Formats: sequence, structure tokens, C-alpha cells
Amino acid sequence: MPRPSPLLDALQKAIADRAKEGMTVFSLDEPLPSYAPDFFSNDYLSLSTDRMLRDIFLCKVQAAPQSRLFGSTGSRLATGNSAEFNTVEKAFKRFFGSPSALLVGSGFSANLTFLATVPQKSDVIIYDELIHSSCREGIRLSSRASYRFAHNSLASLEECLLGILQKHLQIIRGTSTVFVVVESLYSMDGDFCPLTDIVDLVEALVPAGHAHIVVDEAHTSGICGPNGTGYVSHLGLNDRIHTKVHTFGKAWGFHGAVVLTSPIIRDYLINFAKSIMFSTSMPYTDIYALESCLSVMSSAPGQEFLFPSSVNHLKLRQCLHHLSRYARQKLFIALRSVPETILALSGSGATVSVSDHGLCSPVIPIFTPYAARLADYLLQRGYAVSPITFPVVKRPRIRVIIHAGNTVEEIDSFIDELLTWAGRRQSVFSLTKIVSGSAGMGESYAEARARL
Repeated sequence: MPRPSPLLDALQKAIADRAKEGMTVFSLDEPLPSYAPDFFSNDYLSLSTDRMLRDIFLCKVQAAPQSRLFGSTGSRLATGNSAEFNTVEKAFKRFFGSPSALLVGSGFSANLTFLATVPQKSDVIIYDELIHSSCREGIRLSSRASYRFAHNSLASLEECLLGILQKHLQIIRGTSTVFVVVESLYSMDGDFCPLTDIVDLVEALVPAGHAHIVVDEAHTSGICGPNGTGYVSHLGLNDRIHTKVHTFGKAWGFHGAVVLTSPIIRDYLINFAKSIMFSTSMPYTDIYALESCLSVMSSAPGQEFLFPSSVNHLKLRQCLHHLSRYARQKLFIALRSVPETILALSGSGATVSVSDHGLCSPVIPIFTPYAARLADYLLQRGYAVSPITFPVVKRPRIRVIIHAGNTVEEIDSFIDELLTWAGRRQSVFSLTKIVSGSAGMGESYAEARARL
């Protein structure tokens, strides 16, 4: 008999309570199915399964010397730095047109490390209320004064900035900095940040040199801007954004991240960020993979992808935007006939055009109070879907993500599955109404159900 453990009892109770409250409880014992088309991964450009990328990577690995293949053997401050590491880092610096670049193991680590380390004692941080959890953790660990503003609301941001400038006079005096943290594309709602307006507002209200704007480009890196250099580049704001974080686990088809910032901040992170100082650096295989991704992303031939559909020969990003618009249009029309109490597109998801800058978001949230049941239905049909519920979001949903490798036929079939499920839910509601009405007239529930 194992000994009683108050710790294990408390942990087990926390998991059980989450289930009782209707929240999703995850298990990693079995992978999600993968025999249906991909509408749920972050692999926007379908590069993780691209044959050319695979061949480039394998050639690099086969050409690598034996001592330059597996582990880096230490932190970059020790034996984990190498010519190969510095070469790929400089390549990303050139590709993104940044004053400096610092590679980090993951996007989560990049955001957390920057925000936990760079803001100084009297600095202030303000952030969009829907900012990613990694940013929130970094802000929490920084212990700096922090304030949030309503999602994508310029009025709320202005109110927040004015309040901060009145309360924290050190910013106006020039002894402190206000950090403004946003995402380029918010992954749960699929809407773009009004970044140009935000930059204009910050520059109008905060004295020059006293603001530092940070943009998390996790969900726009690779899918927009010249050669996929991102949303900031697409908007022509590179010279007005102080720090950008690009991650490689989405459109780039791999993992890791790069912090694009000033050389001084890069040096400061190297010398003060414990996660960089005391973590083993990327293995050589990761470096070769990132070099391969960069060569595919930046080269003209690498932007071509052959698809067996009407979008044949379109470039990857053009293909992605074409299919994203198609999916939004089809969903908008198809779900008109479905009660919003079952399935709904709302906010940015209910429109065809999500950006005023020629972009269409590939992220389409479909709201339903029955997110877990819809996910179960789609799982049975081979779709790798996870329901998104509280506490991740306030409004339950499934998140559909369009990929360059999808086809219009696959999109049509997926929408048909949604409509089939919605029709069954409507039938259940109708049945419940009839049964409840009959039972209310003296007939038992079982008798009414049997009669039907």
C-alpha cells in the first residue's frame, strides 16, 4: 500500500475539480488522430511535411562532421556556442533586417525571458488583455508595475497611457520606460492588431525615447511581409518597433524563436537572462533545420508549392491567403442557417476581410457551448482537434486554422461535417422540447422518449 500523500491528494483533487467544472482535462497518453486533413495545427505553410525542406535538411546533416551533429554540449556562454550557431543567427539578422538577433529555444521562453529581464526597476509595462500566456508570465516574473488595456481598443490604450503618465512621473522625467506589449495576430480570436494606430498613439503621448514597443509575431512570421518577414515589415514599421519576437514553431514548420532587438538589449540578455546563461544551447541538428527553413522561406523557388487544386502554382503565402478567404466566405454562408446557440462566427470571424492591409487571417474561431462534444465528433472522423475552453478562453470554441497545403475540396468537406453535427444538435434540441412538453402533460420522460 502506498503511503498517504497530501500533495498527491491535492493535485488529484485539482484535476478532478477541473473536470467537474466542465473544463477540459488533457492527457498525453495517446496522440491525436491524423488521417483527416489538417485544420488545427499551427503549420500555416505546411512546411513541416514539405519534401524539399526535408531533402535540404538531410543534405546538411549528412554533410556535417561527426563532432557537429548532436548536442551542443553546454550553454552558449560556455562550450555551447559555435561558428554554426553564430552563422545562422546572423542569417536571421539579415533576413529580418534587424540591428541584432538572439536565438532562443522556444517562443514561450523568448517572450518570458525578455519581459522578465529587460524592464528595469522603475519601468512600467502595459499589455493587451489577450496577450499570450508567455508574456503574462514574463510580466509577472519581472515584478514591474503593469496594466492591461481592452483588446485591440485604442480608446482603452489611450486611457491607460494617460493614467500611467500621470501616476508614474519618472517616465515623463526621462528616467524610466513604458513597455507596450502586443501580438501581431491573436491566435485565439484570429484578429490582427491595429499596430499602426497603436504606434501612432504611443508616439503621440509618450515622450520620445521613453517608450518601448514589443510585438510578438508568432502567428504572422512567415505568412506576410516581404519573404515572410512578418506583420511589422508588412506595415512598414520596422524602424518604429523596438523589439520583435519571431517563433519558428508555426509557419516555419520547426521550433525555436529569435528576439530581434537592439545590440545593447541583446548583450544585456546574454549577460543577465538566466534562461540563456544556464540553459544548454540548441543542438546542431536544430541549427541545420533552421538553416533549411530559412533557405526555403527566403528563396524564390522555395516559395513555390504544387497543389492538386485550383490554386496550383501559387506561392505558399498567396495560397494560404486565398484559401483563408475561401474558408471564411464558405463558413460565413454555411453557418447562416445554424442557430448561434449551436455554432457561431462572431467579431472578426464573421467577416471575410480581417485586415485593412490586404491580409486575411488563417485563424477562424468557431464558437459553440458544446466545444467538447463537437471535438469528440470531429476526432471520430480523424481530425486532430482539441476543444478550447475556460480557463484558456472565456467563450468555448474550436479553432480552425487554414494551411497552404489544404484544398478547397477539403475545406468544403470539413464544413459539411460541421453542418452535419449542427443538424444533429438541432434534432436533439427538438427531441428534448417534445419530450419535455409530453412529460409536462403527465407522461413520463421514458414514455415520451419511447413514443418518439
